[in-house]
Amino acid sequence: MTILGIDPGLLKTGYGIIEVKPLIKPVPGQVQESGASFLDCGFIGTSSATPFPLRLKKIYDSLIRLIEKFQPTVVAIEDTYIAKNAQVALKLGKAAGAAIVAATNKKRKIFSFTPLQIKQNIVGNGNASKEQVAFMVKQILRLEEEPPADASDALAVALCYLSYHHYKNIIKK
Repeated sequence: MTILGIDPGLLKTGYGIIEVKPLIKPVPGQVQESGASFLDCGFIGTSSATPFPLRLKKIYDSLIRLIEKFQPTVVAIEDTYIAKNAQVALKLGKAAGAAIVAATNKKRKIFSFTPLQIKQNIVGNGNASKEQVAFMVKQILRLEEEPPADASDALAVALCYLSYHHYKNIIKK
């Protein structure tokens, strides 16, 4: 299973891609490692000097290319939060909308998580800082360095989906 995590933003839309391979029957005497593997991360940057519709198009087009390249099974998106400025909140919502339409057009299942859910899931504390989230993403994925902030947030969204999906499957059994 491949998971594309997205942290929508106006200047930077972060993305993070992880892969989870199903556990195979353990072989006696061999160490069996499970969990998520890092595939890629980064951000889609747009300029505030560019007209807003073209910024949304760049986010959409870039996500379409990522979906075509990595073929994620699911797309997990961070829900937009209520900003102090209503105009900013609306624009963030539109950036998230571009991501949702890209995933929908590529027929991917979409899941969304609030920042609180992501922080609680990754750090164990809904009030965790961005630095704490980045540190835990680095630890969970066994990365040598912390990814850039927007990419780290997107990886956290992907890991949050993985955790919720795993928990849901345990309950069904």
